[in-house]
Amino acid sequence: MPIIYLIETNNQTVLSQSIRLFSRYPYNHLSISLEASLSEVYSFGRRQPINPLMAGFAKEDFSHPFYKESSGRVYAVQVSDQEWHVIKTHLQSFESHPLDWHYNLLGLLPAYFQYSWERPDHFFCSEFVATLLQSAGVMSPFNRPNLMHPRDVIEAVHPTCVYDGQLQQYPGLIHAISNPHPSNRRYPRPIRFMYQQLNH
Repeated sequence: MPIIYLIETNNQTVLSQSIRLFSRYPYNHLSISLEASLSEVYSFGRRQPINPLMAGFAKEDFSHPFYKESSGRVYAVQVSDQEWHVIKTHLQSFESHPLDWHYNLLGLLPAYFQYSWERPDHFFCSEFVATLLQSAGVMSPFNRPNLMHPRDVIEAVHPTCVYDGQLQQYPGLIHAISNPHPSNRRYPRPIRFMYQQLNH
């Protein structure tokens, strides 16, 4: 059976520390991956690690120096072929129009007080992951994604913890950090764009 991966992380940003202060839970960010190597990780947060002002649907690269001090837990969830396909299809839909989706910053505080505020095209990290899981039937339809924190999502699906520690020590990432793929090098944007075009 296919396996999906949920990743809780503890980042050292101001927003993350604020969330941790309210939730009193060590992990304040949630992502999802379909690969055991975590080569492709999806969430809602910073689109570029160094720019907190650009937030929304994001593909996260845990080999980036931004995550050097981040700890995390990686969970495995067995799903059916159909459930895996539904999640994959939804992720492709998000990827096809990434700038249409925005970070639901204003929804965080109401969610903490269990007040439901639905904002079209807006998600915070755990709301996004919960929505994907619910759409595929992995999580109960009675849960409210826009009220769920990372811990709530984990408790709702009862996954198996396969790693707990420094994120960049996760086995699948060590090779990526030591041998970065050329497309992951941090060129200034115009140079990176030209590089990508030349290598297609």
